[in-house]
Amino acid sequence: MDSFWVIVLFILFAIFSDKKGGKKPVPKRRTPDLPQRPLPDIAPPRREKIEIPELRGAPPLPNVMTTPQVQERDAILAEQQRYQEMMRRKKRQERTAVPQEKQNVAAQTRQPAIGLNTLQQAVIWSEILGKPRAYRKK
Repeated sequence: MDSFWVIVLFILFAIFSDKKGGKKPVPKRRTPDLPQRPLPDIAPPRREKIEIPELRGAPPLPNVMTTPQVQERDAILAEQQRYQEMMRRKKRQERTAVPQEKQNVAAQTRQPAIGLNTLQQAVIWSEILGKPRAYRKK
């Protein structure tokens, strides 16, 4: 029990001494209020145009394209690519359109039904176009 009171007294002492013995606040520094002076007028430096003499025997200037020239060239290339793509599509459509036309023609022509008359005609045509029966080996 003695140690309990010693601990309690120590805690109370620490609390009260902390409140009284705390650090003093540091006052803020005051900066002097200086009047605002206008900035002096400084003249921009003069830039004189320097003429560069032409060099004899120098390599030719490179062909440099300006931005509008590059944009114009890109527009022309894009239009050419669109035209080529359009022509490719047209050729593909023509290739696929021809078989469809042939299919339509085949569907429109009817094959005759096999009957007695068509069989007789087949025998006659086989005699006309083929070897005669007399020459055939049996």
